Amino acid sequence: MKALSQKTESLDGGGSAPPSLLPSPKAIMGRIVRNWYWCVLSLAICLPLAYLYAARQPQVYGKATTILVKEDYPKESVAATVLASTNGIVNTATTNLDNEIFLLSSHSLLETVVRNLKLDVTYWKKNKFRKVEIYQDSSIAVRFTREGAAADAKFQVVPVSREEFRVEKNMDDSGRDEKTGTFGKEIQFDSQTFIVEKTPRFNDGSLDVPVIVRKTSVRQAALGLAGGLTVKKASGKNNLINISMRCNNPVKAEQILHSIVHFYNEASLEEKNRRGMKTNQFIEERLDVISDEMQKNDLSIEDLKRETNVLTDLSTALTEEYENSINDKKDLRELELEIKSIEYLKEYLEQEAAHDSRLVPINAKIADMGIRDQIGVFNDTLLKRTSLKVNAGDNNPIVRELEANLNSLKDALRRSVNNYYTSLLVKKKNVEDQHEMTREHIRTVSSRERDVNHIEREQRVRESLYVFLLNKREENSLALAATEDNARMVDAVRGGNGPLEPNVAKILMVGFLAGMAIPVLLCVIAAVLDSNVKRRKEIETLTSIPVYGELPRKPRKLKNQEIVVNLEEPSELSECFPLLAERMVSLSDENGGEPLSVLVTSSCSGEGKTYLSVNLAVSLAVAGKKVLLMDMDLRKGTLSSLLGGAGKPGIGDLEQAGEGGWRSLVEKSSVSDHLDYLFAGTLPDHPSRLLLHDRIRKLMEELKEQYDFIFMDCVPYSSLADARIVARLADATLYVMRAGCVKKRDLAGLQKIWKNGELKRMGIVLCDVEPQGRSSRKAAVYRSLDTSSPCGENNSL
Repeated sequence: MKALSQKTESLDGGGSAPPSLLPSPKAIMGRIVRNWYWCVLSLAICLPLAYLYAARQPQVYGKATTILVKEDYPKESVAATVLASTNGIVNTATTNLDNEIFLLSSHSLLETVVRNLKLDVTYWKKNKFRKVEIYQDSSIAVRFTREGAAADAKFQVVPVSREEFRVEKNMDDSGRDEKTGTFGKEIQFDSQTFIVEKTPRFNDGSLDVPVIVRKTSVRQAALGLAGGLTVKKASGKNNLINISMRCNNPVKAEQILHSIVHFYNEASLEEKNRRGMKTNQFIEERLDVISDEMQKNDLSIEDLKRETNVLTDLSTALTEEYENSINDKKDLRELELEIKSIEYLKEYLEQEAAHDSRLVPINAKIADMGIRDQIGVFNDTLLKRTSLKVNAGDNNPIVRELEANLNSLKDALRRSVNNYYTSLLVKKKNVEDQHEMTREHIRTVSSRERDVNHIEREQRVRESLYVFLLNKREENSLALAATEDNARMVDAVRGGNGPLEPNVAKILMVGFLAGMAIPVLLCVIAAVLDSNVKRRKEIETLTSIPVYGELPRKPRKLKNQEIVVNLEEPSELSECFPLLAERMVSLSDENGGEPLSVLVTSSCSGEGKTYLSVNLAVSLAVAGKKVLLMDMDLRKGTLSSLLGGAGKPGIGDLEQAGEGGWRSLVEKSSVSDHLDYLFAGTLPDHPSRLLLHDRIRKLMEELKEQYDFIFMDCVPYSSLADARIVARLADATLYVMRAGCVKKRDLAGLQKIWKNGELKRMGIVLCDVEPQGRSSRKAAVYRSLDTSSPCGENNSL
């Protein structure tokens, strides 16, 4: 009760979203299981197709190797070292594996491999479903002597004898083009000129065996190699490079790898030698230039020394000149002091001309000894005269003689001082001139010394560079003599002889998955696009209306039989009605054991109302219940026609009935004594008015006194008002649905009818249900009835 109440709130807008109309996974799975034979058929088609696809795919083989790129390459070249050293740059170049990987997979290298191995011409043979490249196993070889109008060509060569062959090609429009040629001789075919030669593998078994020849351009063949070549760095910090090759022949793949490494090393050696020769040429040129510059510097220094009259080192000469200048200054200072002393002496002698009694001072700065001696004689004579004069007087002849001598000595002294003074001035002038010459010479030598120092610095740099280049020339010569390969193969070419592609197991697995997916996808699409109600679960999911039961689809042998309840030969279908009859008994018990009037209606005609009414009435009658089957479809009288009551009196004749009233209209059934029929009778002018008349209500009351169950087979509920009128007289309603006839979106209208209580004790019976699986019929398709559904509560709505 509580669960149904919650479900009712959910479906009736109780705050949650309406249920989805999309099929549930379980429903989809059920559809897939029911159509299992489609999966088998799909697998039977997809698996052979997958195998055929794998058998037609060309075989691809894989080979791989690992090479070590030596760390000493690419080192800096000698020229680079020269430039780096002269510019103060430290070159720390190391191996760049990215560059080497690019070189190993470059198109120029691959084109060299194609030309060397002649991979622009390939040979194939037909092997069952696929074509196999035979490479070196070919019995013939084709050598193209001149390129044709097109770089690409394809034809097949068929040896017809040991001397002749036949060239064939399928033309698009004109059929097959053929031409016969001789081995070893030039032939023109399909705008190509070539020579077909026999290989050592040619034998009698090669006759009449076609060999397919394909010619492409070298560039196109290199592009094909690039598509199967993989070059990448090995894991870890090392100089290892992994190279792998995928192509249509294992021997071809191995030779391609060897050729790639070989021509890569050749290219690197050529580059080393070319760089070494260029370096040698550069060094020789630089040595010649530096030698000329050094010679010019020597001549420049020689000219500068000649200009300054310095035969020794300019620094030494400059030092000597500085010493001479210092001596000159010292001599000038001494001369100036001596001149000052002479000038003082001259002035003294001039001032003392009138004083004969004063001694002449002797200055130690006066270097002339003659003057010093004259001063000494003068002073001695003066002292002697003064002494005699004191003792002998002025008139003493000796005194007079001494005075005369003093005057002559003074004159002589004056002359000597003047002469010496003059000589000192001349000497000073000479010393000054000499000093100025020395200073000028110092300036000249200093200027030349700067020039010489600049030239000597350049000379030292050139000498260092000259020696450096000589060393590098020897190093470069040694490097050229010891040139080695840039890379070496770490291990031999590895890889099995089995093909990597096609992966038959993988292709078959894809075929199996496709074979399973196609029918599953179709079932899913069909389930999504199927908007009709076909299962009880769909009704229970989309509505809260009780489902009283399901009736399976009638077997083919009962296709035209309406009464399927068979007492003599019970069938799975006939046993479904007793179960539904048991449900009717339960409804009667819920009604207090009172007789039960049941309305049987549907959404549209043809859904099985009459079929259900007849068989359910028979089942209850067989069980001993008193049952009346009424045809309330007064307009068509389908039930009456089915039971042979067409044209017989019935409900439409109720007003004209005689003394017996309705009892005279009831007809006994030949199936069971407990089953009676009340046919539609004559069609009244206004069927709805008749059904609304009180006599119908009184009729129902009287019928309930005589019968346990009254089934009213009525018109579709939504088409006419008759069913709504009859619903007032019913205690329960069986709403019949044929599986696949009612749209899922229409269930919302039924839910509203059930919710509004328009039909009492409304329950759905789903007819014509397709069996679900092989055991469905044996286990009774009619599922267990929902005895927990509160059918009686529908009255309260």
